[in-house]
Amino acid sequence: LAWSFLSPYFGKRYWTLAVFGVDSRDGKLEAGALSDVIMVASLDRRSGRIELVSVFRDTYAKIGEKEYHKLNEAFFKGGHKQALEALEKNLDLSIDDYVSFNWAAVAKAINALGGVDLEISDAEFFYINAFITETVESTGIGSVQLEHAGMNHLDGVQAVAYGRLRLMDTDFNRTARQRKVLSLAMDKAKKANPAVLINVARSVFPEISTSMGIGEISALAVRAKSYQLAETRGFPFSRETKNIGKLDCVVPTTLSSNVTELHKMLYGVDDYKPSAAVEEISAHIGKVSGLTKVGQDAEEAGTGGGSIRKKDQKGGKKKQKAETAAGENGQTGKKPKKKETAPSKETAASSEKKETEERKGGEAERETESTAQKSAESKEQKSEEGKESGASRKEGEKSGGDAQKGEISAEDPGDDAAGPGAAYAKKQEQSAQSDTP
Repeated sequence: LAWSFLSPYFGKRYWTLAVFGVDSRDGKLEAGALSDVIMVASLDRRSGRIELVSVFRDTYAKIGEKEYHKLNEAFFKGGHKQALEALEKNLDLSIDDYVSFNWAAVAKAINALGGVDLEISDAEFFYINAFITETVESTGIGSVQLEHAGMNHLDGVQAVAYGRLRLMDTDFNRTARQRKVLSLAMDKAKKANPAVLINVARSVFPEISTSMGIGEISALAVRAKSYQLAETRGFPFSRETKNIGKLDCVVPTTLSSNVTELHKMLYGVDDYKPSAAVEEISAHIGKVSGLTKVGQDAEEAGTGGGSIRKKDQKGGKKKQKAETAAGENGQTGKKPKKKETAPSKETAASSEKKETEERKGGEAERETESTAQKSAESKEQKSEEGKESGASRKEGEKSGGDAQKGEISAEDPGDDAAGPGAAYAKKQEQSAQSDTP
């Protein structure tokens, strides 16, 4: 018992955890899955204070040895390993553990805790039932649709659907909803008895990929009462949205200044000086985006607001008729038939189509650059062959050998350039049946 009080004063004071939320309808929790929730949490082992940041999935970052892209591309290409490396290199972090989860894990955990209570705005209510229906189908966990805006008690599936909403505002607001659900779940966990918390850990363990064992996760769950979720924010703090190539990205202004502020938030370090590697990445981002000046922190996105898009308002009357019919048929509070769900899945998928187009655009851009490079190399090769046409057979053979070597270029992206990107575009098209978080 005494050791439990003394152990936080030995070894590392802060424990850093990376969290990836994966839209995995086929069970994948590694490469090939769409990781659209990226969080970093630091736990002060002495005070029990937890600082949490949502790293925006569209953040422009270095995700490979020489590749820059949206940050969530790292998880798709290399699973948690490449995603962790990207977080550590771009943010100067040393991450101790990670956990990747699917929506079934979140739904089961919140159900085990007894659900959460929160306020639903009119705009959020307009969209949420379509997502509830889709989440039921993708997780296999039962639920019901909501009957009204305002204060609601949400079960696990409903809470997941709430955390996926963004059609009425932005992705920044969606990450705020996700952190709100997490905060409410932690409040419930602090009030639960140890048996319930252990049950939560056991129920979600089969649905996650993690560097921790079931014993470690159970121990963390049992100690939930001693933790306080302090500040939660979206990263980068200072940012602008900008097209880079054909990708609509969140650009830190600047990465270096954001990393300095991040370390103050997570670890209480004043005037943190970013590493040379981060400074180099920051300089590259500034060069390609044209955003080189340190910006002001953006106002934190909130929840409970939003507005119904004009193109979706046409479905409002259909929605009201469906709800009226459901009430007359005694179906209130039950999962309605698909035809009574409004807005439709097609409406919920519209924002995902935009992301699919961005993905295809990015791949097309890379393919165009590769084709142009090969064309230039071909012209150069033909020119050299023309100059050497009068040379001896021996010299010609040597030239042919050099040219043959030139075809196997280190700069040639080969199948890998089209492979993962094409697979990702196909995955995005498949997931366009519903909006991913």
